[in-house]
Amino acid sequence: MRTLKVMIIAVLVTVLLPQTLFAWSLHGEMTRVVLDSLPWINRYNNITITEYSYKDNSPYNSKYKIAYLDGNIGDKTSAKKILSLYADEPDWGMDDGLSLSPSQALTGGSQGWRHQYFLLFGGILRLGEAPDRALHFYNMAVVAFKAKDFYWGFRFLARALHYLQDLTMPFHTNPGPTMLLISNLFDINGLTAMVSNHHFALEDYQEYKIKKRDLLYIRSLRDTDPIKVNDVWEAGFELANRSKNYSESLWNLQCKIFGDNLSSKTRVQIRPEKVSSGALKNEYDKIIIGSLIDFSAITKGFLRYARELFKNID
Repeated sequence: MRTLKVMIIAVLVTVLLPQTLFAWSLHGEMTRVVLDSLPWINRYNNITITEYSYKDNSPYNSKYKIAYLDGNIGDKTSAKKILSLYADEPDWGMDDGLSLSPSQALTGGSQGWRHQYFLLFGGILRLGEAPDRALHFYNMAVVAFKAKDFYWGFRFLARALHYLQDLTMPFHTNPGPTMLLISNLFDINGLTAMVSNHHFALEDYQEYKIKKRDLLYIRSLRDTDPIKVNDVWEAGFELANRSKNYSESLWNLQCKIFGDNLSSKTRVQIRPEKVSSGALKNEYDKIIIGSLIDFSAITKGFLRYARELFKNID
C-alpha cells in the first residue's frame, strides 16, 4: 500500500506539472544534414507542388493554415527540400488548442500530448501519442504515393519524421528525476521553473553546437548507419524506451556544468558558449551525441523503410 501511495504521488507530480512543449531545436536543419548522406534522395528532384486534397479525420488547430515554403502550387521542388523544410511543420501550431484526451493536461496540453511519450515506472504508465502520430502520417503518405502525389507523399513523411525524431529527445520521454519531482510536490510553480530550466538548457546547448557546425555533432547526424524499421509505431516506442534512460544523467550533468542555480525555482538562462572544456563537458556531449545518433538512425531507417512506397513509381 505504501509503495502504491508513493507511485501515485510520483505520477501526480510528474504529470500534473504544467509544461511548455520542448523539442529538438532545428529539426529541419538536422534533417538536412542527415539527408546530405543519402545520395539516393537526390533522384527525386522534379516534384510538382500540389494543393492539399486529403481527408484526415484527426482534429487540428482551426487557426493553422497550410503554408507552402518551397514555392507556389505548380512549381517544382525536391524530396530533399520537402523533408528538410517540413520536418519542422508539426511545431508550427497544428497541434495546439485541441481536446484530444482527458489526460492531455498532464503533458501540458494537446501539443505536448501529441509530441511526447512519457514512459514512467518502467513503462507501466504511458502518456502521449507521438508514436501514433508518426504512424498516422506514414499511413497518409501511403495514400498520397498510391495516388502518385509525390509532393504530399514526402510532406507526410516529413511530418511522420518529426514525431519519431521527437522521441529521441530525452525530456520528451522522461521529464526529470522522479525523486526530485516528489520532493517538490507542494511547489508546482518552483518545480515548473526547474524543469523548464533543464529543458531549455539542453535545447540551447544542442542548437548552439549545431549552428557552430561542431564536427562531432555534424558527424553524428551525417555518418550514422540507419536502424532497421519494420513497424513505424514499434520503432517509435523503442526510441522512447531508449531515450528515457538519458534524462536523469543529463539533468545531473547540467547541474554540474551550468551550476546548481539551474535547478533553482526561478527562470535561468544558460550561456552555451561559456561551457568549459573538460571531463564533464565531454560526458555531456557524449550523451547528447548519442541522442543525435538515434535521431539520424531513425531518420535514415524510416526513409529506407518508406522508400518501398515510392521507389517503383514513375
